[in-house]
Amino acid sequence: MGIEGSALFALERYREKGVNTMKIAMLSDIFRDDLELSDLYKLYKEDEDMPLDKRAANLLYDLTLPPNYKGYKYLKEAITMLCEDNTDYNSFTKQLYPALAEKFDTTPQNIEKNIRFAIRKIYEFNSPEDLERHLGRSPIVYSKPSNVKFITYCAEKLRLER
Repeated sequence: MGIEGSALFALERYREKGVNTMKIAMLSDIFRDDLELSDLYKLYKEDEDMPLDKRAANLLYDLTLPPNYKGYKYLKEAITMLCEDNTDYNSFTKQLYPALAEKFDTTPQNIEKNIRFAIRKIYEFNSPEDLERHLGRSPIVYSKPSNVKFITYCAEKLRLER
């Protein structure tokens, strides 16, 4: 297998690992112009070193959630807070939603409603195959989960990718 075969194999591995779609498109374009495997590694390494909020935003972007939804910024912040704190928010309604509400100067009920709407849109915009490609094999891929399950799953996915 020559450099061309190795580079194609590397691109496929990055797809499997969940490197964001824009990065894959960029890698594919570079590949057409004599891609070096070291370039692929540098680009992949940049994803690993990316700040947590940007990685959460990339995940939501890959799940085709438009940033103009209020639930987008609430979801992004909830996922980031859960990853950074390393604490279990056993009671989202008593801990996480009020913390988000204070940060965004709104009510916990509004936070919960907008996150629920955003998650519903993610499941309307994507097929189970698309969700599986971005979230991996999980029960949440096949039916719309609760806010708590979705947020904790996404946070754990980002934690494990570090």
